[in-house]
Amino acid sequence: MKTLFSKSNLVTFFGTIVCFNFLFFSFVWGLDYPTKPINLIVAASPGSATDLHARILGEVASKDLGVPILIVCKGGGMGGIGATFVAKEKPDGYTILTTFSGSMTSNFALFPDLTYKRADFVPLFRSIIIPVNIAVKGDSPYKSLKDFLDAAKKSPGKLRFGTTSASLVLVWEGLLKKEGIDMIQMTYKGAGDTVHALLGGHIDCHIDPLGPMVPHVEAGKVRLLASISSKRNKNYPDVPTLKEVGYSDFSRDFWNGFFAPAGLPEPIMEKFVKAFENALSLPDVQARLDKAGFFAAFIGPQEFANFWDEEYNFYMTLAKEKK
Repeated sequence: MKTLFSKSNLVTFFGTIVCFNFLFFSFVWGLDYPTKPINLIVAASPGSATDLHARILGEVASKDLGVPILIVCKGGGMGGIGATFVAKEKPDGYTILTTFSGSMTSNFALFPDLTYKRADFVPLFRSIIIPVNIAVKGDSPYKSLKDFLDAAKKSPGKLRFGTTSASLVLVWEGLLKKEGIDMIQMTYKGAGDTVHALLGGHIDCHIDPLGPMVPHVEAGKVRLLASISSKRNKNYPDVPTLKEVGYSDFSRDFWNGFFAPAGLPEPIMEKFVKAFENALSLPDVQARLDKAGFFAAFIGPQEFANFWDEEYNFYMTLAKEKK
C-alpha cells in the first residue's frame, strides 16, 4: 500500500520544490538589474558597422538603464572571437553580444568546428538592417558591376575581393559561380579594415556594410557599383540593386542583432531589450544611424528567434548548393 510519504511521492514533492525555487529565484534575480556597468561585446573591429551602431545605441540606452554600457570590440574569426567569448560568460545580463548576421548564420554552415553553437545564446532583438554594397576605388576604371565582372572574366584568378562576413562570401561566390568567374577572396577582421585595404589597392573590390564607406564615398574615393540589399538606399538612389541588374537570387538584407548567454532570466531580458527598443524608436537615434549608413529595424525576442531560424536555414541550404 502506498502512503503519502512513499519514495515516488517524496521524489515528486522535492522535485516540485526545486523547480519552484529555481523559477522563483530566476524571477527575483534581476529585479534590481542593472547595478553595475554592462559590457557590450562587439564581434567586429573598431569602426565597423557593428561597432558604430553599438556606440550610438549604447550611449542612449545607458541613460535608460542608469549604468554605463562599455563597448568592447573583439573582432576576428568572422565574428567568432566575440561570440565565443560571450558564450562562456554568465547569463547575468552584464555581458551581452552584438554581432552581424553572418556570425550567427552562415558561420555554422561553413565552419563545422566553431568554438560556439546556437544553443549557447538566447536571441534578444534585431537592431538594424545594414545596406551592403559592392564597391571599387573612386579612380577605378569600373563604372558598373558589369564592367567589373567582365574584367574578372578576362583575368581569371587575378582580381581580389575583400569582405568580413561568411554570409557575404556565400552570396558573392554564388554569383561568381553563376558567371563562371574565378576571383581571389581576402578576409578581414572588420569592415573598416576592408575599406583601408581597398583604398590602399590591396583588393580590387570591397563587399561589406556601407557604414565605414560613407565618408570615402562622399569624398569620391570609393565608387558604389551595386547594392546587395533588397531595395535601393534612399541616400544613394542611383546605385542599383543586384535584383535590378539580373542577380535576384543573390539579393539579401544583412542585419545586426543582440544576444545573451543562454539562461538569461526573463526580468533582465525585458529590461535590457526595452531600453534598446526605446533608443531605436527615437527620431534622433534613427537619424544618426541613417547618417552612419544603416537604419533601425527592431524586432523583439520571439520574432527575432523565428527570424534567426529562417536566416540560419537559408544559409545552410545555400552552403549545401555550393558544394
